[in-house]
Amino acid sequence: MPLVQGPTRSRQFFDWIAPRYKTINARLYRLEWRDLVRSAIEPGRVLDVGVGTGYTTSHLRKVVGIDLSRAMLAGASGYRGDLVQADAGSPPFRPGSFATIVCAGSFYYLADPVRTLRSFHGLLSPSGAVVLISPEAWFLRPLVRVYTLRDYESMAQATDFRVELYESLRGLACLVKFRKWNPARNEDGSARGA
Repeated sequence: MPLVQGPTRSRQFFDWIAPRYKTINARLYRLEWRDLVRSAIEPGRVLDVGVGTGYTTSHLRKVVGIDLSRAMLAGASGYRGDLVQADAGSPPFRPGSFATIVCAGSFYYLADPVRTLRSFHGLLSPSGAVVLISPEAWFLRPLVRVYTLRDYESMAQATDFRVELYESLRGLACLVKFRKWNPARNEDGSARGA
């Protein structure tokens, strides 16, 4: 059982680590990983879940960053978008509000990833995507959840997404892109049979 999971423990952990987070993040979260996440973002409005200090999406204007930790949000100086203290499990936004939802280093902290993906599905536009970067290294299992490609495919199937991209990043992390899927729609989002 990972030590850091669920909203209460995650908030407490990130409130505690917030003063040192930018330094830690600069060492752990490689620049090329950030660039991969950024290149997978769809045109349109973006929701960054677990925004932290804004490292991944600070360059965007049409972005909303949410985080459980008030201390982390306080460290997001220079963030160009909007910042909201909120829980990923029940985000305060209207259906269809976003083209992309980013979870760069936050998905594996979610208490119920399937429930959260269902929530994300409703927040996305018809052909929207969820882009995440998560750990893949076995030695992180005592700290956080480490999912396999099979786990992501199972989550996708349970939530009307499909795994569009899975890329291992040298066995340390993985980049995953879920595409919102609706069996009544074609790939371009138009109604089947139209």
